[in-house]
Amino acid sequence: MGTSWYSLVSKDLKTVEDVVANVIRSENPELTEICSYVLGSGGKRVRPAMCLLVFRACGGIDAERAFDVGAALEIIHNATLVHDDINDEGDLRRGAKAAYKRYSIGKSIVAGDYMFALGFKLVGSASHEIVGYLVEASAAMGAGEFNQKDYEHDARVTEAHYMKIIEGKTARLIECAAKSGAFLAGADSDVIEATGEFAYNTGIAFQIVDDALDVAGDEASTGKNIGNDIMEGKPTLPIIYALQDSLRGKRIREIFEAPVLEWSDVREAIALIKETDAISRCLDKAKGIIKDSIRLLDVLGDSEYKRALVDLAEYIADRDR
Repeated sequence: MGTSWYSLVSKDLKTVEDVVANVIRSENPELTEICSYVLGSGGKRVRPAMCLLVFRACGGIDAERAFDVGAALEIIHNATLVHDDINDEGDLRRGAKAAYKRYSIGKSIVAGDYMFALGFKLVGSASHEIVGYLVEASAAMGAGEFNQKDYEHDARVTEAHYMKIIEGKTARLIECAAKSGAFLAGADSDVIEATGEFAYNTGIAFQIVDDALDVAGDEASTGKNIGNDIMEGKPTLPIIYALQDSLRGKRIREIFEAPVLEWSDVREAIALIKETDAISRCLDKAKGIIKDSIRLLDVLGDSEYKRALVDLAEYIADRDR
C-alpha cells in the first residue's frame, strides 16, 4: 500500500494474518480451503489496523489479545462479504470469483457461518466488554443490510436513509475495532468513546468513497465489476446526488427504478452520473468527514501511532481502490 500507516503497522498485521491462518484450520480440508480462499484474496485490513493502531496510540504494550481481536474482526468482516456476495449475486470479490461462484452457495453459506463462529470465539477469549462491542456491531450490520433492501430501486431514498444504511453496513464494525483497541490498552472511557467516534466517522467516509468508486473507479484497481451497485439497485450516495441533477436526473431515475437492467443500461447510468457533480460531492463529503473527525484524536498524546491514525483516515478518503 506504500503509506506510512501501513508501514508502521505491517509487522502487527503479519501477526494477525498468522493468527487468522491458524484459527481457520478445520478437520474438513474443503472448509479450510474455502476460508483460506476468502481470507487470502487480499483486502485492506482496515479493521485490524484500526484496532492495533489505537491500541498502540493508547499506550498498549502486550498486544497478544489485540492480535486475536484484530484477527476476529477480519474473519467476521470477510464472513459478511461471503454472505453479501450470495445475497447480491455478485460475481467478483477483490478481482477473483466470489466464493459461492467457486464452491457453491450451500458450502459458502456454511463457510460464512463457520467464520462468524470462529470470530466470536476469538473475541470471547479477550473480554466480555469487547464481545458486547462486537454484538452491537454485528446487529447493526444485519439491520444495515435490511435497511438497504428497503430502498433498492427506490428513488425516494434520501441522504439520511443512506447514512443509516452505511452506519450499520460499515461504520459500526470499524468503530468496534477502535473501541476494542483502546479498551485493551486500558484507556479511560472518554478515550474509548472518542477513538470509537473517530473510527465510526472514518467508516462512514470509507463507504462513501467505496460507493463513488463503484461508478468512477477502475475495475483493475477495485477488483469488482464497476456499476454493480447500479445493476443491483443499491441506494448509494452517488446515485442519490445524481438523481438531483436537473438535466440528467430523470433518466437516471428511470434506470435506477427499473426492476431488471441490462449492462448497457448500467453503462448509460454511469456515463450520466459522471456528467453530474455527484462524484465530486461524494469525495468532498468524505474528505470533510475525515477532516472534522481528526480532532477527536486530541484525547491522545502525540505519537507516531496517533499520526498513523490520521494518515489511515486520510488514505481512506483519498484512495482509488
